[in-house]
Amino acid sequence: MYALLVILQTVVLPLVFGGVHLGVAGGNPALVFGIWFAFWGVGSRLIVAGISQLMNPRRTSQTILGAAQDESDERGPGGAATTPTGAVVLTEVDTATVQVVQELGLANLSLGAVALVSSLVPGWGLVGALPGAIYLGLAGIRHLVKRGKSTNELVATWTDLLVFVLVVGGVVAAALRGW
Repeated sequence: MYALLVILQTVVLPLVFGGVHLGVAGGNPALVFGIWFAFWGVGSRLIVAGISQLMNPRRTSQTILGAAQDESDERGPGGAATTPTGAVVLTEVDTATVQVVQELGLANLSLGAVALVSSLVPGWGLVGALPGAIYLGLAGIRHLVKRGKSTNELVATWTDLLVFVLVVGGVVAAALRGW
């Protein structure tokens, strides 16, 4: 489900909306597609990721990044350790991991919100999405060197890099055009 959502946000929806935009209103294809990749690939994607990381930080740490959990604990819902009565107990490592992933979620929400709103304001679209695109590009490069990636991480890696290249390409096209 994760891979499908990411491909939809970073490939399918920007191409569909960009194609419709060009067909209806015309424009410079690099700029038009750059704005739609900024809206969907940076804005909506980072907002969805941020919400997910705030609501279920273990999904990011375990499913996407492949962080191991302590197998000596008896685990309950969400991967947390439980007591014999079923109460959830977080270890120091669990607590620190949850905090880091949730703070990553706040950063994703912030960058995504700016990219999403900026895409709708004339003249702001690509510039507002640039920090989020740079973040995705750096994350993609970081993922490249990691060995043994899961399918979800592979999808994240290549779509991060794709969005980075396309949004930066749109910024370059807009700059060459004189904004």
